[in-house]
Amino acid sequence: MSSIVIKGARVLARLVLPLVFASLLASCVYRFSNTALRTPPGIRTIAVEAVYDTSREVVPHELLWSAVQREIARSGRLLLSPQSEADALLTLWLTSAKVAPSGTPSREPLAKDPVVTDEFKGRPEDFRNLRRAGSWTTDESVSLVVEVEVHDLKSRKILFKQSYSLGGTFKSLRPVTVTPTDSAYLHYEEALYARVRDLSEQLAQRVVSDFLL
Repeated sequence: MSSIVIKGARVLARLVLPLVFASLLASCVYRFSNTALRTPPGIRTIAVEAVYDTSREVVPHELLWSAVQREIARSGRLLLSPQSEADALLTLWLTSAKVAPSGTPSREPLAKDPVVTDEFKGRPEDFRNLRRAGSWTTDESVSLVVEVEVHDLKSRKILFKQSYSLGGTFKSLRPVTVTPTDSAYLHYEEALYARVRDLSEQLAQRVVSDFLL
């Protein structure tokens, strides 16, 4: 009877010990690799001010504002609130923005703008996109430089200050067989909007990570 008990104990030990070891190993990995977001002392609520844009390029900068707010809410460390009720204020200053042709020259024929007279002003769809008039390439590059600051509204101190540079490309021109001439401008604006949205999300992730880590 005792031999059966001993054998059973050995079998149980063989089954339990690996599980205990794995549990301890997992806890060690968690302990040394876990990185927690921290909240500045006394800061529980934050407001995000509308983007201050001093660049000379027209880009949908409101996407920066909304992306940063979404990322702050997603992190769960601070609560978004109106500036009048916030402990801190985050400001976004778009100091530079540039949209320029890049990539390879297009093989599409370069059509000229129609002749405008007092009697005939031309149709809007017959004119080239002013952003790339005279520069027809397959791609367009967009670059942004954003200054980010976080102010403690109680002590009036600057809690965080960082400059960010972002950039990317998008498809600016497609053959007429793919994008009809009448909708080329709309396609261009949609592509630019999508690229700025992606850059805004990248910026928001970097800002929240840098500020709270």
